[in-house]
Amino acid sequence: MKGWWFAVVLAAALPSCSRSGGSGSHRAEVKPVGPESVQIVPASGQLPYCLAFTVSEHRVIRQLTMAADRQAVPCSANEPIAGLTYRIPAEEGKVRVIVLFSDQPVKADPIAAQIFEIASVGRQVTAFDLRVPGKVVLETLHFTPSSGVPSDAVEGDAVVSDAGAAGDGAPVNDTGGMDAGTDAAP
Repeated sequence: MKGWWFAVVLAAALPSCSRSGGSGSHRAEVKPVGPESVQIVPASGQLPYCLAFTVSEHRVIRQLTMAADRQAVPCSANEPIAGLTYRIPAEEGKVRVIVLFSDQPVKADPIAAQIFEIASVGRQVTAFDLRVPGKVVLETLHFTPSSGVPSDAVEGDAVVSDAGAAGDGAPVNDTGGMDAGTDAAP
């Protein structure tokens, strides 16, 4: 007789804890702008700061949001993150776009290092995996680039294991990347 309270509490909690990818309510949207170019647009009602990463089927991991102060950037609802279009190189294959929303401007480098550590071994990244202060939620989206006319989109820096992210924090237009293997799909 005592167990029925547990069943009631569990039944009430499960719908609020789980989100299926097919539910139709996404925290962000990947809007294709060209064959290798996307804009990432947060939905309304999200936490005010964000970081965006891609993990390719060839395990190339890139940090797209590159603020000069190396922190999460402000993310406005229904507007492309940082007002930018990002290039996703077709040769890297399908990507998972990981958007981390936070309630404060968290430091990007430690999060990039954690995402590299998790994704480079082929694991799915979840908010529970990350050591981040404050409130954090994740959205994982998918995009498959195709070869086409080059655009003037920016390309994120490749994430490396020792410093969190390569480069000086500015978006780059090269195709270099950290290849952590070739045997896992996103």
